[in-house]
Amino acid sequence: MADALFGRRSPSLTVRELLGFSERVSLQTPASDVAQLFERLPDLVGAIVVDDSANAVGEIVGVVSRAAFLERLSHPFALELFMKRPISQMIEVIDLEPQIVPSDCGVHEAAGAALHRSANRVFDPVLVVDPTGGVKLLDVHTLLLAQSRLLELANATIREAKEAAESASVAKSRFLANMSHEIRTPLTAILGFAENLLDPGASERERRDAVGTILRNGEHLLEILNDILDLSKIEAGKLAIEQIVVSPARLAADVVAIMSVRAEAKGVSLTIGYATAIPETIVTDPTRLRQILINLIGNAIKFTERGGVDLQIAFDQSQGEPKLRFDVIDTGMGMTADQLARLFEAFSQADASTARRFGGTGLGLAISRRLARFLGGEVTVVSNVGRGSTFSLTIATGPLAGVPLVESPLDLESARQTDQVDLGALRIDARILLVEDSPDSQRLIAAFLRKIGAEVDVAESGREAIDKALALQHSPAPYDVVLMDIQMACLDGYEATRIPRSEGFNQPVIALTANAMSGDREACLAAGCDDYAVKPIKRGQLARQIRALVARANPATAARDQGAAHAEECDGPARLSGDRIVSEPAAEAPLIDARIALSRAGDDRDLAREVIEIAIPLFSEWLAGIEQAFDDGDWPTVRRLAHTLKTSADNVGAKAARSAAFRLEQLAAVRDELQARDAFAEVQRAVRRLLPALSQLVSEIAGDR
Repeated sequence: MADALFGRRSPSLTVRELLGFSERVSLQTPASDVAQLFERLPDLVGAIVVDDSANAVGEIVGVVSRAAFLERLSHPFALELFMKRPISQMIEVIDLEPQIVPSDCGVHEAAGAALHRSANRVFDPVLVVDPTGGVKLLDVHTLLLAQSRLLELANATIREAKEAAESASVAKSRFLANMSHEIRTPLTAILGFAENLLDPGASERERRDAVGTILRNGEHLLEILNDILDLSKIEAGKLAIEQIVVSPARLAADVVAIMSVRAEAKGVSLTIGYATAIPETIVTDPTRLRQILINLIGNAIKFTERGGVDLQIAFDQSQGEPKLRFDVIDTGMGMTADQLARLFEAFSQADASTARRFGGTGLGLAISRRLARFLGGEVTVVSNVGRGSTFSLTIATGPLAGVPLVESPLDLESARQTDQVDLGALRIDARILLVEDSPDSQRLIAAFLRKIGAEVDVAESGREAIDKALALQHSPAPYDVVLMDIQMACLDGYEATRIPRSEGFNQPVIALTANAMSGDREACLAAGCDDYAVKPIKRGQLARQIRALVARANPATAARDQGAAHAEECDGPARLSGDRIVSEPAAEAPLIDARIALSRAGDDRDLAREVIEIAIPLFSEWLAGIEQAFDDGDWPTVRRLAHTLKTSADNVGAKAARSAAFRLEQLAAVRDELQARDAFAEVQRAVRRLLPALSQLVSEIAGDR
């Protein structure tokens, strides 16, 4: 009878949830009718006795139990004496003071109260009363059965808790043993080679090798610590997930640029391709998406001895909710079904030999799968021994209303790099204040604006911008529009806009920033900007924005520039042939994409040469500034200089340097010192390789004249 109550495990079970009886008889009911009631309902343990007299209609008098009633009728002559008489004449069988418990009473408490009655009443029914006045009789056997089942469940819970604790203890021991091995191995190498550095007889080559080994093992230790911290945040439910508008093509290209160095060192190819058109932008957490892709591609490179790794990206709408799919396909060793079964367990790898041969904690895939689920997707794998594996990551795209699909994305830099504009058709008659602290960006943007007819003044800082804007505010020829760089030293673009606005400056302001994150546009508008343009600047788009704002403030200028409207048709990104970016191990990856450098300069070779000549010494200055900022613990300066270096690297088509600086900028924003130091070392390596290539490009451009 109580079995159905135990489909769920509830130690707080109350008597309200137990099966009871609500049959009633009055004091005037003949005993024969009561006997027939018990005969008709064999499970009935008793009946509630009420007084139906005129002055006490329905008042509960007590309880008559089946046992007491039948026992009384079994006495000699009782049947003849009482059967036709009202039950009130058998008053001794009516329990006038029944055990009463509230309906919210717990089973254990009610059972305890029932068992503490006198021996001759211990099995009498219990009267359960709810707050609304409802009553029912509860069989003590049902109550005791419920208590017994609860005790069984409690014991089962204790057993499960014990087993879980024992399992946790085993997992903890395995974790500590694994971590001990993973941490002690690189530490042994670091300490050993550090001692070698102290040897005065060591050659220069031996010293360089020792430093390289220390760096590699230090990086490995950093990866272990980062994985442990990420897993602990996930387990504690404290991992913050952002929702930001991001270009998946550009993010994927950044990841491939970062991982291509590792692929080249391993001697395998790394390619990226697109199986379908994909959304130009999606809403997700770019940091976590990048983390997953780096982990999946890094694993593929690690376990691939020959051949290559291919990242294929596709847009999938087959399941209703739109998803973006990233397939990481390798030609590595592959895995068996048994190995696949435990692949996503924390601290687990395919087998012990894998850990010995390739290292690693086995945390990466467990973290990646959990992160993918946070992003509305999943990580799955198919594999064939000796033929390779395919790891598939899916993520939710977020809302896509109004987002175009890109047929052959490449990376966004390639998609944007040929910003062809008809300068003869785009004419702007306006006086512009360009606020930009990067000399090469000053040169690029000012040269373009002057070519299309604008008069351009340049301010190199936020303070200078305020002084110039306010000085001409009430003159006969004020600035028609201000182009305000947001990331500047000392006084950023937000303050450089707010201050003149507070003093009455009312000319249009367009924010220029390399940040395209969610909320950046809103922050610019809140500071007083009228519009927002993302770097690298699309010249035709910027010209249209300027023209629109100038026209709004000066209708006469709008009529004069109306003939340039058709220039909008000339400003789309050029379609480049092919849809793959390949990093081949046989040849050094190009440090500079000359096409991008020329495109940023509007195919003006002299301007491109000037911009590169300006940038070359600045790269070294920025590196020195970042290093000093690290020593001073000045994170805002690290972030700002990394941002400036990233912009200049983009201006000259230096993809690797741009990607490295972008990573440093992000890490500086969250003040992750260990990873930021590592990223800075990557920036230094990229810039050291870049500078000779830039000098060579300058010579080539000069020689082509």
